[in-house]
This record gives sequence, C-alpha cells and structure tokens, in this order.
Amino acid sequence: MQNQDKQKVIETGTSKVAARFPFTVFLEEGIEYYYCTCGLGSTQPFCDGQCEGTGFEPVKIIPKRSGNALLCGCKRQCDPKNPNCDGSHSVVNLDW
Repeated sequence: MQNQDKQKVIETGTSKVAARFPFTVFLEEGIEYYYCTCGLGSTQPFCDGQCEGTGFEPVKIIPKRSGNALLCGCKRQCDPKNPNCDGSHSVVNLDW
C-alpha cells in the first residue's frame, strides 16, 4: 500500500492526509525537528525520509521555547511552510 500511496502523491502532487486532526506534540527549545509534508511518513508528524522522490520536502522547525504544539495532520494547511494547524481539516475534503 505504501508504494501505491507514494505513486499517488507523485502523480497528483498532493500530500496524503496523515490524520484528520492535528498532532499534539511536545517540542523542546533549540532542538531541530523536521515536519513531514508528504503525509507518507510512519513517524508522523515528523519526516522519516519517505518524501524522497515525491517533490515534497520536510519543513525544519527549531522552537524558540519548549512546549506543546498542534502540528497539522491533514497536510492541507494554507501555508505549507508553516506546520502549525490552521483548522484546514475542518473545511477541506479529506477523502485522501
């Protein structure tokens, strides 16, 4: 199934919905994190390299302070360079 999903991401240029709601994660100040933008990774919401060859690239996050964050799970946020949930999951078609 993973290969079919990757092929669909490549063909459509649309990321896969990883979750219908945001991921609540604790981020530590000054630590580098890489947010998955393709939706294929098995370590959501973080990148595990599955984006290779899809045209998607992870977004680097370096928090300025430690704390909880709501990171987009639907991968349909308005600004793909901002991984914070913007509520798009409540208004877009999440069939895929």
